[in-house]
Amino acid sequence: MKNSAENAWYFLAPIGISIACGASGSLPETDDPSASFPHFDASISPSPTSSSPSTEGPEAPAGAIPIPKEAQRTNGDPARGYRAVVNEGYISLGIPWSGFSFAMTPLKARDSIPGREGKNALVGYANNVMTNRQGMELAVPNCLACHAARLNGKLFVGLGNPAHLPAIPSGLATNQALVTIGLRTPSEFAEYQEYTSRILAANSTGILFPFGALAAHRDPQTLAWSSIARFDAHTNLQGWVDVPPWWRTKKKNGLYANGMGRGDHVGHMMNMSVFSVQDVAEAEHIETMFVDIAAYLRSIEPPKFPYDINKELAAQGEKAFIHTCAPCHGTYGSNESYPNLLIPVEMVGTDPSLAENPWPNADAVAWFKSSYYGKRARLEPARGYVAPPLDGIWATAPFFHNGSVPTLEAVIDPSKRPSSWSMSFDETNFDPRAAGWSTAGGGPAYDTTQPGLSNQGHKFGEALSSDERLAVLEYLKTL
Repeated sequence: MKNSAENAWYFLAPIGISIACGASGSLPETDDPSASFPHFDASISPSPTSSSPSTEGPEAPAGAIPIPKEAQRTNGDPARGYRAVVNEGYISLGIPWSGFSFAMTPLKARDSIPGREGKNALVGYANNVMTNRQGMELAVPNCLACHAARLNGKLFVGLGNPAHLPAIPSGLATNQALVTIGLRTPSEFAEYQEYTSRILAANSTGILFPFGALAAHRDPQTLAWSSIARFDAHTNLQGWVDVPPWWRTKKKNGLYANGMGRGDHVGHMMNMSVFSVQDVAEAEHIETMFVDIAAYLRSIEPPKFPYDINKELAAQGEKAFIHTCAPCHGTYGSNESYPNLLIPVEMVGTDPSLAENPWPNADAVAWFKSSYYGKRARLEPARGYVAPPLDGIWATAPFFHNGSVPTLEAVIDPSKRPSSWSMSFDETNFDPRAAGWSTAGGGPAYDTTQPGLSNQGHKFGEALSSDERLAVLEYLKTL
């Protein structure tokens, strides 16, 4: 993995600390007749948040640790939240519009999304256009650089980008030389220089884990930025951290894969504003936006499997699922339940790197606790992994917290996990039979023998017969 300013060019919510990490899902198709965006799968006016599932289901396995439910702010408006995600400046440091528009690649229809206002409609989905306090128009990163992905001809907002790096849609300015040529005033040059210096600061601990690196430069109470770091934010974490879908947010008590993200979810969802926030007054404004954004995330429903399903086989699979999988992952349908269980590393057996070396080290956790973001929220990393909800699981490959397993079939049957596979993530390489990515593409290799990238563990499917595994796979496509 490269650690370069070029790779971090337009990040907002990098993998591992992105908004509502630990959630999965996709949005319903837009029913807005005025939106000529046939490849976008999202609702501008989401339905009201559904009620939380019951925690009463099959008995939890011995040793699993329940994550308790905590009060969330429920006064947000989902429609305002969507509008904020795709239009507002919750990141307020970026590329001056003069330079961005000069260097911007032509916008293709496939990279446009509904609900964009003003100049937002001119740029790719990974950026918003906003005006900062000084009256300067900027193109700034937004959540969708990591939290939108294409699958089978559609762009799903809320589906984690599987490529482990920010998206590069059309309508972006990626040529730094051209950006510089387009800048017009000394203040624009200064803004651009500050933006690139923050990217370098964020990238000092790796593009996937910038929160601690950025927090280290801020006073936790005033949020004032210092060019000198207050603590060393490095961690021994190796490997990738997969981006989960947003639609799981409504079910999860701890937002992140290792059980972090406790308390008020808003404080976690807005934490990447640490990249650019100027002071507490701006943080308060951003917090107001994220009360609505949280409501929007909780309103998202997962996409339906778009291919044929053998209903008889799926019904057989449900029986095996309830016996083998439901104690950790919950039940679905009319008797829905989700237990919110943290499974110790020794029990689940998956790669231990994230559980043993969480992306916020002890100093970053302490900073968060004493900061504006930690008023109602707590990180609390744990030595284990949360068994996630499985709504829309078919769309969320690759699997495990490190994205090491390319198909759902291979999750259920460990013998089918490749030791190395191609990460092309081309939307045409989706395998509906195995519910995941074809490993025959031309992308870079995912080598599971490398530190942090192991595909071992979670071998519970070995207790099933081959016929039962096929049936469970078919059932999971119905969720």
